[in-house]
Amino acid sequence: MPRNKISDIVEGRILQLLRWGYSQSLIVNILKLDGIHVSQPTVSNVKQKIGRQRNSESKIKIFRKKPSQTPSIIKKVIEKIDVKEPPTQRAIAKDLHISQSTVSNIIKNSGFTLRKKQKVQKLTSSNVMKRGQRSFKLYRRLARGRYKNFITTDETWFYLDETSGRRKVCYIKKTDPDYDRMIIQQNTSRPKGFMVWGGVSSQGKTTLRFVTPGTKVNSNYYINNVLKPFLTKDVPRLFRKGKKLKWIFHQDSAPSHTAKETIKFLEQNKIHYITPQEWMPASPDAAPMDYSIWGHLKQQLNKTRIDSIEELKKKILYEWRKMSQTYIDKVLASWPRRVLKIYQARGSHIEHRL
Repeated sequence: MPRNKISDIVEGRILQLLRWGYSQSLIVNILKLDGIHVSQPTVSNVKQKIGRQRNSESKIKIFRKKPSQTPSIIKKVIEKIDVKEPPTQRAIAKDLHISQSTVSNIIKNSGFTLRKKQKVQKLTSSNVMKRGQRSFKLYRRLARGRYKNFITTDETWFYLDETSGRRKVCYIKKTDPDYDRMIIQQNTSRPKGFMVWGGVSSQGKTTLRFVTPGTKVNSNYYINNVLKPFLTKDVPRLFRKGKKLKWIFHQDSAPSHTAKETIKFLEQNKIHYITPQEWMPASPDAAPMDYSIWGHLKQQLNKTRIDSIEELKKKILYEWRKMSQTYIDKVLASWPRRVLKIYQARGSHIEHRL
């Protein structure tokens, strides 16, 4: 007696489920949930023969797509990204013969996140110790809005040539981040260009002062070409005598700043300042000009092409004048918090933790 035939639709459903790799018993249960009642031998017959009448002798070839996110693939992707210098997602995908979206999904599902590396000052063990010891006292001098009494100053280099370094991104685990891979230590050497001195306060900006290329900035040059015009022109304009604010001078530990002649000059002029013994060494992450102001200025400069030193100088002056006091106030307001972070990190790097 001939068997009852099944419809083409039912046969198609069975073929589809077979291709997806489902077992015969599971297919029977799946179809049953849809109101389709077939026996396991019927499913077996469809598997063995092809065609509407199922009279072909050739067996169905079941092609199961190899899952891309197998434990082995996931492990290989994590091994490639869980390093200090990871390759690109495109390179990983090409090497493992999977799609870039698969790589991205594995990274996300494994608890990693893409973060840009931060350039930080190289710290010695002595630097770390002094930063940890001095940070809390400095924080107390800045906290509760007292940072508004400071004029913070610094020098920096501006140059035309662009520099290229290592990869600026890395992967870290959200639950157990390896912060050390998020930093790029850099030396204090600077490329060819010219140096500029400047400062900011809650009352406004100082005048920028350009150092002639090739000039050695020693204490004598610093006193006569920076500090004297700063005290006679900038300070009276920013902190007028009628105001109650008693201003405090901040500078870093550059040799010309800590020289005996410079300290003597500040003492003779009765300038309230953060002494070299109070300031934390190798701490651009706690100096507003370093951690934000100069970077913002250079970012603006990089938006246009500059072909000469003179053109660069004009553009710097233009962007300096354009910098808003609102932005400066935000930068200064973050100063106490940064110093407190250094104390909490026991003197270690903080830029990548902010």
